[in-house]
Amino acid sequence: MQHSIVHYPKIRIGSRSVDIFPYWIGLLVAGLIFGLVGAVIVLTQGLHVTGLSNQVPWALWITIDLSSIALGGSAFVFGVLVHLLKIKRFETVGKLAILLGFLGYSTAGMVLLFDLGKPFRFWHPVVFWQPHSLLWEITMCVVLYLTVLSSELMPIVLEHPAFSNHPWLTRFPILGKLMGPIRKISDWTHKISPFLAVAGLTLSLLHQASLGATYSVLAGRGLWFNQSAPVQFVLSAMGGGTALLFFLSIVVFRIMRPGMVKDDVFYDLARISGAVTLLLTYLRVWDWAVTNYYSFDREVALQTQMLDTIAPYSLTFWIGQALLPAVAGALLLAAKRIRSFRILLILAAVPIFNAILMRWNYNFSGLIASITYDPFTPTVVLNSYTPTWVEFAVGGMVICYAMLMFTLAARYLPFQSSKEHEH
Repeated sequence: MQHSIVHYPKIRIGSRSVDIFPYWIGLLVAGLIFGLVGAVIVLTQGLHVTGLSNQVPWALWITIDLSSIALGGSAFVFGVLVHLLKIKRFETVGKLAILLGFLGYSTAGMVLLFDLGKPFRFWHPVVFWQPHSLLWEITMCVVLYLTVLSSELMPIVLEHPAFSNHPWLTRFPILGKLMGPIRKISDWTHKISPFLAVAGLTLSLLHQASLGATYSVLAGRGLWFNQSAPVQFVLSAMGGGTALLFFLSIVVFRIMRPGMVKDDVFYDLARISGAVTLLLTYLRVWDWAVTNYYSFDREVALQTQMLDTIAPYSLTFWIGQALLPAVAGALLLAAKRIRSFRILLILAAVPIFNAILMRWNYNFSGLIASITYDPFTPTVVLNSYTPTWVEFAVGGMVICYAMLMFTLAARYLPFQSSKEHEH
């Protein structure tokens, strides 16, 4: 029963210890309200209130969308480790991974709702199939995987004591009767968790790879036309998602619930993230070498040169996607020797940032400096894009949603079944 005690983070002001929870919730709610203003403007006036154009149709929102999907990548990784490989020491952090996966994919769905030209037709891909389209395949995989994550998350939420002994269950008999079928469905989904893990792994690999393949079939983009992109997207989701899981597991299971998870589990999370990050960095550098060293593409060289004139594009690659990931990956791999969680938390921020930076480059830089589609005299053109306050408002709103839901879950969800408490 000792693991049910939750230590809430506080800050010391003079001689007082202040619970930051209500102030943090107030800040997130304010972000949601501000974002709703921008959301109403987008839904009523259309995309012309944004900085998007036919030349740059994917920008800030798509970066948030793809980054949230990537940072939820620990869900399919630990679904396999816990339910298929039966590594039970990851069971508790695996529940947190499912929560992060659900929040990541639901956040992506919210962003896409506003990014669509006609958002109220969001259901069209489910009904009107386009099987030859990568984006249709991605959409269907995301919809199905979000359904899988919802099924996996339901038993975790129902572990909260409020769903078994809340006074309202006896005061309002209809609620008590309603909980019976809900628990049966929850028990059933828990029993088929290995099948859900297989489905989650399959759907995740499909759409994570397809997100990278989107640019692999666009030869006209030049700069990001490479055949290893699908593998890079999968690896960055695994490395960045596991790094985020490690980071937040320290908060939930070491600061708020000390003793609930052994330190060796945290070290293993860091080592998994480090190993995958090193593999991704190795592949990423080789991809650069194939494109820029072993062969020479005039359009790619011009694109890179143009990007370097308006932003430190090459510098962000060598520092953000090569040097820092290599150093951080190697040190995370040696987590058991370092044994300092403060240092490991700083290092874990690198794979997270790497996953976001990679998606920013893939889905934005290739549009800013793009190749014209003239087959005889292709030239490189420099497009412009400046996000409006509406885009920042909507982007901030969905981020505040994810952070608010995680905050409430970290404070109130037990992350441990009642049966485990009894034993």
